[in-house]
Amino acid sequence: MAVELDDLDLRIVSLLIKEGRTPAAQIADQIGLSRPAVADRLEKLERQGVIRGTTAVVDPVALGNKITAFVAARGPTMSPTGWRKFRDLMQREEILEVHTVAGDDCFFIKVRTKSIAELNELVQMFTAFPMSLATRTTIVMQTHCEKVGGIDLGGEEAATR
Repeated sequence: MAVELDDLDLRIVSLLIKEGRTPAAQIADQIGLSRPAVADRLEKLERQGVIRGTTAVVDPVALGNKITAFVAARGPTMSPTGWRKFRDLMQREEILEVHTVAGDDCFFIKVRTKSIAELNELVQMFTAFPMSLATRTTIVMQTHCEKVGGIDLGGEEAATR
């Protein structure tokens, strides 16, 4: 559900998208409010679910995750056991996003792995019983733009690595 945000809330969120660790005092200076007023607004934005967390954005290649792929998966309605296995797989750190989609496929899944062999093992988990999904995997050759929390992970610097 959409939350009504005033101009000051939008400015706070905009600053945090660019740098999630910006101190409340610095935000206060930039938008013309007191630090306690900014702290109150931050707390309200968290309560409303507008701000869902703060995280470090780490270069995946620095962690050895060199392979990015998208897995399109489709199949018949899964059993309760299949759904449990599917939810368990979504908890794996290699799986970054899972979307239910319209069209020929049921799911669109973004993954990052250390190797093609590791990617293959992961895809085999989707095709194995009890999920028994048919998959089509697309391996990313080059990323031109990838934004996480307002931070561009792709771009020209990443393309030259």
